[in-house]
Amino acid sequence: MSAVQHARPPLGLPPGSIRGIMAIQIVVVFWILLLMAPADPEKVIPIPLNLYFMLALVMIFFVSHGKSIAKRGDIALASPLWLPAGTLRFLILAGTAAVVAFLLVKHPEHLNRLTPNPEQITVAWKYYFSALMIGFVLGLIVKIMPFRYSWLYQSFQAWSAIIAMAFLFLDMIFQVFINETLPRPIEALPWGTALTGVVAFYYGSRS
Repeated sequence: MSAVQHARPPLGLPPGSIRGIMAIQIVVVFWILLLMAPADPEKVIPIPLNLYFMLALVMIFFVSHGKSIAKRGDIALASPLWLPAGTLRFLILAGTAAVVAFLLVKHPEHLNRLTPNPEQITVAWKYYFSALMIGFVLGLIVKIMPFRYSWLYQSFQAWSAIIAMAFLFLDMIFQVFINETLPRPIEALPWGTALTGVVAFYYGSRS
């Protein structure tokens, strides 16, 4: 089996591009769920708990700049998605600030969704936390393995990027267009656990 001399970024994009897209996907779901008016105004439907754990991956995207992602002024590496340095981070911070400011002024009651219910805390958190830690650590371990430069592994990493982004897109469809319309939204524990683990694995393998 032939090997390349260095690890190529997945899908031929600059380092950090896929992680940046995933970070945007995670926060966009947060924004939409907070902005949506509940079907029953009398009910407070909390944000899916696994999204809070995946926010840790958004923070990892921020701190990876200057390490596995080009830092400002680095002429050797392109910034994520070939955008000006700091663009994705600015979009995440500015978008979050805009959503929170809008809700504070217009719909402060929507911010009650940020408080998890007791059932989420007592049952689901350990599965999501375990998926986050196991996925991320497995990614870190794979990252240092000698086969990380092989074409087979790099093909696998490219497919894992596509799968993780597809999972996040499907989760947005489920949370926004399906779960929100149910009389009693469900905490899809197996799906949320798998999603958190897959995304965490990719972050670990690239951070």
